[in-house]
Amino acid sequence: MKYRKEVKQLSRENQEFSRIFREINRGFRYFTANYTTAVKNGADVTQQEIIKALEDRDQPVDIVAGKLFEAVKKGVQYAGEQMVDSGVDIVEQMKAKSRKK
Repeated sequence: MKYRKEVKQLSRENQEFSRIFREINRGFRYFTANYTTAVKNGADVTQQEIIKALEDRDQPVDIVAGKLFEAVKKGVQYAGEQMVDSGVDIVEQMKAKSRKK
């Protein structure tokens, strides 16, 4: 009788562990997808800014270098803002889920 209780307890623990692992896996996939999208969008912003920066071909090198630096900075900032927005969404989802319980 005691053995059956222990087996049931282990089974419940395994199910709980599996549920937790699935939840972590789902969260990781969600984060990865958002990160990938943010980086791509940031790269697109950088690309557009670089094209604008190089329209005037008769600029001094230091001006071009400064514009290129600013283009990269804008792309990184854009990607960072998207990740922050994604993080806020995750927190809001977690809050909503905890209220339902």
